[in-house]
Amino acid sequence: MGQHIASAEPADASARRSGRGPRWWLVRGALLVALGLMVLALASQWNDVRDSFRLLTVGSVVASGVATILAVGTTVLSWRALLAGLGAELPLRAAVRIFFVGQIGKYIPGSVWPVLAQMELSRDYGISRPKAASASLVVLALAVPSGGLAAAITLPFVSADALASYWWALAAVPVFAVLLYPSVLSRLLALAFRLLRRAPLDEPLTLRPIAVGAGWLLVSFCWYGLATWLLVRDLDPEVGGGRLMLLSVGAYALAWTAGFLVLVVPAGAGVREAVLVLALAPAVAGGPATLVALVARLLATVADLVWAGVGVALRGRGARRTEAGMETDPRPGASAGERTADQLPDTATRR
Repeated sequence: MGQHIASAEPADASARRSGRGPRWWLVRGALLVALGLMVLALASQWNDVRDSFRLLTVGSVVASGVATILAVGTTVLSWRALLAGLGAELPLRAAVRIFFVGQIGKYIPGSVWPVLAQMELSRDYGISRPKAASASLVVLALAVPSGGLAAAITLPFVSADALASYWWALAAVPVFAVLLYPSVLSRLLALAFRLLRRAPLDEPLTLRPIAVGAGWLLVSFCWYGLATWLLVRDLDPEVGGGRLMLLSVGAYALAWTAGFLVLVVPAGAGVREAVLVLALAPAVAGGPATLVALVARLLATVADLVWAGVGVALRGRGARRTEAGMETDPRPGASAGERTADQLPDTATRR
């Protein structure tokens, strides 16, 4: 196995080293643009909330920020589970680097840039583009039924008006659920790769990794709900206790789902805030609810930046690339075949 990989790899690796092709430059240029847009978004979001920030306590904002960072961080576990279901297991720190550095691309309008970036970054760890793209697309698609489910089981008891106004977001849930059923999903992915003239996946997704991925996304929405609750409780809400927690989880889940479905704006900007304000109406008036929505957006952007920074910092601690473009194992005396086989869990699929 090691000898086969070592002999088959250099031609492809040498080509990648010598040219770094247009896709390499396109993705990294897009990430730089997205980083600039993220910084501009942070500045704009801070200007929107700084005059009203005094209505919130420092402790609640810090705690909400920590919960938001945990919410964003949990999503990588969903992506990693789906990738493992495709037969490509990654160490957690490698998954964090690939996923969150790539996620910067979502600040460019449209949803294609994070996927392209994650595809390109995954190749550094021997993951084929089709597998990386499949995991990224499925985790995006899974967010809709996961968010819709979280909203459907909470909001009917606390914010029925929000469901009546944004029913179309929940109407998408059964559609996505059908599309994500393993047999249907396998056919869709096979068709997509055939149209792109790419080899099909050699290991289709089964129900278990899809269910695990959805489970991690539900955990993420619970963290987001906790982050929202920590802000709302500072504003003398008209409801409290468990009802306020249910409202916070459902309101954020509905707002995120609606924002995601509107693809023409980056990261659902504007749509998510409008839905969150309406969904929180049973607890707080429009003005305070708008403050919560804007601060939640600001904290989510900060969390994206934090995790992107973590991903960049982890690069030096992961596998290194040789001059031939192959990953190296720092163990003294390891042979070329051993180093490649150990460090590249999916090298044989790279084209």
